[in-house]
Amino acid sequence: MRRYHHPFRPAWFAQPFRRCLAACLVVAALFASAAPAHSAAPTGPASMQDWFPSLDASFTHSGLKTATYELGNALDNFVILSVGAGGLGGGALLTAFNTLQSWTVYSTNDYLWQKYDPPEAPKDGAGVFDLQQSVRRTTLKYLTGKPVVAAIKIGALYLYTGSATTAFGYGLAATAGASVIFYLNNSAWDYYDQVVAPRHAFELRNFWPLWPTAK
Repeated sequence: MRRYHHPFRPAWFAQPFRRCLAACLVVAALFASAAPAHSAAPTGPASMQDWFPSLDASFTHSGLKTATYELGNALDNFVILSVGAGGLGGGALLTAFNTLQSWTVYSTNDYLWQKYDPPEAPKDGAGVFDLQQSVRRTTLKYLTGKPVVAAIKIGALYLYTGSATTAFGYGLAATAGASVIFYLNNSAWDYYDQVVAPRHAFELRNFWPLWPTAK
């Protein structure tokens, strides 16, 4: 005799719900595989190595580097040139002139090096300071910029004092002090460009996925 399921038997009553639950799980799995996971890393560079700044030549960037250099250079010039000129008035006048001419020469020189010989990404990736490259590029910038600045400085001091001995003596002394400041300033900026700037950009990109990529 054929047996019939009683309408109130638990197994018969739960069967449609089981089928519905299984169908919902299948559909949810399909949507989950098609949609990006919220926990996934944002689209963009996966590591700090991708964040080494590919700095295009910029007078703004070169000008900022020169500005921080001129803070120390102006003080160096004022102290030494005031002695060479025989007074604070002459030292202030020569310092103002040399600050203007060195600012023009150094910012232009740095811009040209950035345009025609841009820095290479560190071999160990962004976030690592390439001291060897920094020293090499700073030396090249020094050799192409400092002779011009020093010649103008000595010439201006000679025109003001009328003494070649004073011009060369105090002009070279001021140039020696400015050389130390030049290397310290460029090394600090290279460290910022290679280590600090990529790290900040990487942190911003992970904090805000819509932040533009560095490259």
